[in-house]
Amino acid sequence: MEKLANVVRLMAKTGLFFANCDGQYAQPEKDFIHGFIAQIEQVGTIDEELKKEVTGAIDRKYTLEEIVRDTQEVLEGFNRDEQKAILLTIDAFVAKVIKADKRMAEAENANRMAWKKQFALD
Repeated sequence: MEKLANVVRLMAKTGLFFANCDGQYAQPEKDFIHGFIAQIEQVGTIDEELKKEVTGAIDRKYTLEEIVRDTQEVLEGFNRDEQKAILLTIDAFVAKVIKADKRMAEAENANRMAWKKQFALD
């Protein structure tokens, strides 16, 4: 269960980073992140402590370096196939976060490409 909680934390942090990296955390992006948390709650894989941690992270600004480091740390607990699946899931999530406000800022695209390059995605 701890491995899954680490993936949930990572996805939330990564989504928040990309939602904020253009300098605007738009309402549609906030709604998307809150919807993510609500969906996790519905399937019962988020306890109250994890929910507090994830929602508390909403007001924090992350750097690409932090997100890359955290991604690397979380991936260490998984085999190669699982790592690839996690990375693809996070990338799809990030794409949805970025598109939530109906525009893609240059900073969002540049950071997404840099993140993908770190993990040889493309």
